[in-house]
Amino acid sequence: MIRWSLSAELFSAILLALLLLSYRGKDQVLTRRRKMYLVCLWLSMGSILLNVLCVLTIDRAHLLPLWLNLLLNSLYFFSVVILSTVMAAYLFELILEHVYDGHCLRRAHRLLAFLGLLYGAVVLWNLRSGVLFYFDEGHVYHRGPLNGLGYLFLTVELAALVLCYLRNRPSVSRDMVQVMRTLPPLVVLLMVFQQLFPEILLNGAIVTLADLVLYISFQSRRVELDSLTSVGNRISFQTELALRLDGGQRFQVILAALQQFADVNRRFGHQMGDAFLYEVARELERRFPQGRVYRFSNVEFALLLPFPEDGGEARLRLLQERFAQPWTLGSAQAVLNVRLAELLHDGQAWTSGQVLEYLEYAMNLARREGAPLVRFRQEMARALQRQKDLVALMRQSLRERRFRVWYQPVWESAAGAFTSAEALLRLSTPAGEPISPAEFVPLAEENGLIDELSWLVLEEVCRLLSSGAAPGLESVSINLSMQQFLDPGLIPRLRGGLEAHRLAPHRLKIEITERVVAQDAVRTAAVMEELSRLGIRFYLDDFGTGWANLSCALDLPFQCIKLDHSLLAAYPDSPQSRKLVHGLLSLFHDMGVQVVSEGVETQAQADALCQRGVDWLQGYHLARPMPEEELCAFLARHAAPGRAAQL
Repeated sequence: MIRWSLSAELFSAILLALLLLSYRGKDQVLTRRRKMYLVCLWLSMGSILLNVLCVLTIDRAHLLPLWLNLLLNSLYFFSVVILSTVMAAYLFELILEHVYDGHCLRRAHRLLAFLGLLYGAVVLWNLRSGVLFYFDEGHVYHRGPLNGLGYLFLTVELAALVLCYLRNRPSVSRDMVQVMRTLPPLVVLLMVFQQLFPEILLNGAIVTLADLVLYISFQSRRVELDSLTSVGNRISFQTELALRLDGGQRFQVILAALQQFADVNRRFGHQMGDAFLYEVARELERRFPQGRVYRFSNVEFALLLPFPEDGGEARLRLLQERFAQPWTLGSAQAVLNVRLAELLHDGQAWTSGQVLEYLEYAMNLARREGAPLVRFRQEMARALQRQKDLVALMRQSLRERRFRVWYQPVWESAAGAFTSAEALLRLSTPAGEPISPAEFVPLAEENGLIDELSWLVLEEVCRLLSSGAAPGLESVSINLSMQQFLDPGLIPRLRGGLEAHRLAPHRLKIEITERVVAQDAVRTAAVMEELSRLGIRFYLDDFGTGWANLSCALDLPFQCIKLDHSLLAAYPDSPQSRKLVHGLLSLFHDMGVQVVSEGVETQAQADALCQRGVDWLQGYHLARPMPEEELCAFLARHAAPGRAAQL
């Protein structure tokens, strides 16, 4: 009878115990995959302990009933069947975790089930035939002719795993690639070693080695988990996208952005706010078990799901219905408003970077339009490319100084002449096609170019005013962006520009909107007060658009209020419009503030406004925006006073 060495098995049991303690002690959500790994650890430990017990009872077989030894050894062979089947199933799932098509996984499960049942039948047959093991009349243990059959089954499973890995290599994660490069060769070497040295039991070492390799792989994944919610982070999301795309998978991505979440933190504190984020992640995992959840950014979650056969409407509706309901944690209850962006990949030649870019574009579009849901479509990709081309054109135009400042003359009623103008930035393509400021200015703000553009305008305006080339031009107004107005260097730069061109400060007017004020009302007021002391005057722009309001006009030192062109849409034909415009004129004049009326498009509008005492008129009926050369010629033609009758 062989005298077996248990040293390798006992050492393996110690390693498994350490793995179990470490794994169970981690603060992780037990997903299905983690549960499977935990089952593998316990089955490995059970198999090793059962093997050790069998060796001990075999050594004392003459002291024990024969049926007990038969039972224990049969249970051990059964445990090997169950362990190898479960571990192989787990490895198949890791290989195919990024493959939505379930055909390969189903075939793998059928193969494992067949091998497991076949080996189990052999174990039962062994009780009568002794093909695996038997005890002679002296209760001495003997290996049967098919004792190594388990290694054959293990070899078949390894071959199936390798074949599956090779067929799906583009969709296999980086960690699993490393596992497949190391684990099968090591297992084969240990099996060969076991056959050469049968007295050293290595079955436990083989499974422990597999558990250890997988554990190390798990640890490397921790850096790709969000520490707060334990779901994947943005890095793992992008990795997953790349694997899906490389494998030609069809999928749906939903980006869910929580709105006004700062209110939750203010009401309940940041700790409870974090608890709500954790609960959102758990709820998404519960409601979409077929997909994966990632924390895309601070209060944004991404869902990566199999391609929906119904077009995806059911999932989107489920999300919207859930977020329409309140979320309750203990005594805290909050409604978490959500905005959704969705993208479907159905074979398009996209990269993971493009998918992320498209998702963020769709979400930005949802925010800009105030829409609860935006579904990405191909025309959006063209619009996004147009934006990228425009940003590149703006950068190039800044380098090559191709931006131009145009001016729209403004009529002063009291002087009866064009005495002011508004500076407007213009851009054209290299082919000469004009690009609307409504298109490129927001892009400049989003991409950090607006400051450079605004200073360009300031420099051009100061140069024009100091040149004397524009007869009768007393002042020019410029628009300042939010970023620029809150820049600590604004005041020194404005003062420096005026001094460099020897300009009186009152010749420069600054137009700002309430959006600028709202960014930092205290700082805005302080800057306006200091610039007002220098002699620079301010216009409140876009009054009537929903941003500007009376409190803003009352609280800050505005010289003029610019009535938005939308207020003149029905003026003067509509009685309601006349009442509104005339009421505003009277109100602002009573406050000691002048009024500029923008968007004057007809003679009737100009006449009615002048009769009501408007201070300034601006619009296409009077003069369109024009380059500097045309402005100078235009003002030269209209330099004489007393031309109000010609408006």
